Amino acid sequence: MTEKRNTKGFVGLIIAGVLSIIVALGALGFFQFYQTADNLYNKGNIFGEVPMKDEAVTAVKITGYAENPIATIDGGTKLYLIEFTKTDNDDFGYASLEVKEGDKLIEKLKSTDDLVANPVIVAAKMRKSGADGAVRNYTSEFKATISENENISKLAETDYYVSVYEFDKDRQFAYIVAGIAGIIALVFFYSAFATRKGEDKAYNELYSAYPELNYSMDSVLEDATYVDNQLGIVLYKHHLLATYKNFQVYDLTKAERIYHYIYTQKSYGMTVSRTSQLILLTNDKSYRRKKTSLLIKNVGDETDDLLQPFF
Repeated sequence: MTEKRNTKGFVGLIIAGVLSIIVALGALGFFQFYQTADNLYNKGNIFGEVPMKDEAVTAVKITGYAENPIATIDGGTKLYLIEFTKTDNDDFGYASLEVKEGDKLIEKLKSTDDLVANPVIVAAKMRKSGADGAVRNYTSEFKATISENENISKLAETDYYVSVYEFDKDRQFAYIVAGIAGIIALVFFYSAFATRKGEDKAYNELYSAYPELNYSMDSVLEDATYVDNQLGIVLYKHHLLATYKNFQVYDLTKAERIYHYIYTQKSYGMTVSRTSQLILLTNDKSYRRKKTSLLIKNVGDETDDLLQPFF
């Protein structure tokens, strides 16, 4: 018998952790470096120049705005009338900008002395009037609001408005996804190294208890009093060895009770998997916590029968 470490499981957990990190970095990077107002603008994705499409993200170059909101939307967001400019500063139009109440963008617009000379470029999501999740009857209401100003009416985009609020909401969701993926990655990494550390600890316990092994497992099977390769159980002197997947050991002189536990997972009333564990109870807290589980292989209904000689 040679030392057996669950290298496949260790590597699998590390890979899963790396993939989770990639997901986290991807979600962060997409909004932090790719889908930014400046990047969208420099790539020519500018509101008024690109084709209108509901929920498409675009850069909006704001060169003017009305200080008072023209509408308050259910949910607490507000619509502001803005003047937007295309690449050519002489080519401009009017539209509505949706922001949440108290958005710092409005304060930024107020504090800018000359928006024509110092335009504010923001990333926003285009929303079509009446689309799912968009403002209902937006077109008719917006037209009614600007109807008295012919200069604005003839240059206004009335079918679509731009929503900084929805863009920010998507970005916040991406941050949440990145955070969750980061936590999952840490769990995978912790599990990988905890598993490896547990196996090292198990071997060290065995070698410390039996110096004659001389840090080698070669003679364990030969001198074992009980071996079941099918279940992954070895009884070496007064230590129980579980070799299925992770290598685990337990000093049976410390055990008060031992029993077989089967965890059954069902789906739609049908058993899809069974997991077997040997549960060991002890009152010696200096050795282990009260309850320790050693994983063994479940081979179906025969598992209990195969364990009888061991018990």
